[in-house]
Order: sequence, then structure tokens, then C-alpha cells
Amino acid sequence: MILASAIRQRLEAWGPRIEIPEQGIRATVIGASQYTTQVSGSTIYISPQSILPLRNVPVITPAFDFETIDPKAVSAAIQKALQDHVPLAVFAAGELPSDHDAPAAIFVPWRGPATFARLDAFCRGVSNGMSAVLAKGHPLVLAGDGDVGGLIGVHFHEEIGLPHAIVSIDSLDLREFDYIDIGAMLDLSGAVPVVIKSLLFGKRSG
Repeated sequence: MILASAIRQRLEAWGPRIEIPEQGIRATVIGASQYTTQVSGSTIYISPQSILPLRNVPVITPAFDFETIDPKAVSAAIQKALQDHVPLAVFAAGELPSDHDAPAAIFVPWRGPATFARLDAFCRGVSNGMSAVLAKGHPLVLAGDGDVGGLIGVHFHEEIGLPHAIVSIDSLDLREFDYIDIGAMLDLSGAVPVVIKSLLFGKRSG
């Protein structure tokens, strides 16, 4: 504290104005080591495209069983993941936490064939498990590591008739407590840029 006070006094005597940086620690070498940039696959589904970009979306990793996809089990896994997730972004912003009052990206490590029956069971479970989040008007965001993002998104739109915005992307490597920024679709490739952050720092006020 003594050193910091001395540095601040010398800077104030020197003349430059001290500003609070917008990016905080992420603008430093330490911060740069806490995020990576990936590009999604081209087998994705986004509707409407105007929903992008999305920023600081927390990732949840429900314990899905892809051996036998049961809608009730899928719903229960999502609800447990939502309850277990600590809303770091809310606390960092100095706000009181509110259940399901923010969008969340579901990591989908799809395994096995993408048949109609399996997709339908999975999507119906997701729709029920995310009902509290969707009721707040948030988009449905799914991010997988395979190549079924487009099939899942189309199924939600065409078969489930989900009235909410849908962002279903794939070919990503995500983990619990990651936060992601999803950019607008790239014209030439049909993919989207995704920034993956392992830490999220809120902007201080005052």
C-alpha cells in the first residue's frame, strides 16, 4: 500500500490523467493467458443471425448420458448444472444473484448416431431443463465438440417449434466455468469466431 501510494503521488505530480481500463486484467500478459480463440464448425444453426454477437455467456456442462437418451434425465442434468453454477458474472458486476436470470451455454459432447429419435429425446429434455432461462427471454445456446450443432438447431426449430432465438454451434472444446463470446457469422466459411475465457472480470463502478 505504501509503494502504491507513492507511485500514485508521483504520477499525479507528473501530470497524466489516471483512467480505469475497460478490459482490466485481460489487457495484461496474465489476462491474455486466460483466454483462447476458436472457430466453430460450419455445421451450425443460428436463428435469427441478429442475435449475435453474444458476450460473457457462462458454460455449463451437464452430465448427459448418451448411451440411452431420456428426456427426463437430460432435463434433470441441466437443472442440476444450472443450480450448481456460481453466477460469477453477476457477483463481479456487484449485483444480487437471481436464479436463471442470465443466458447459459450448454456444452454438448454428443456421442453416438444422430437419429431422429435420439435428437428428439435430447431436444425435448433440453427444452424442459432450460424452461426457466428461456422464460426470461434469453436465447437457447448450445455448444458441442462434434458436428451435430446444425442438426440440433434445426430440430429445435422445425420439430420442437421453439419460439426463442437459437444458437447451436459445434467443434469446440469447452469446460465448466468457461465464459464465451460468440461473434457474428463469417461470410466465407459459415462459421463463427468464439473467444473462450477461463476467468471473467467485471468492470468496477465509482
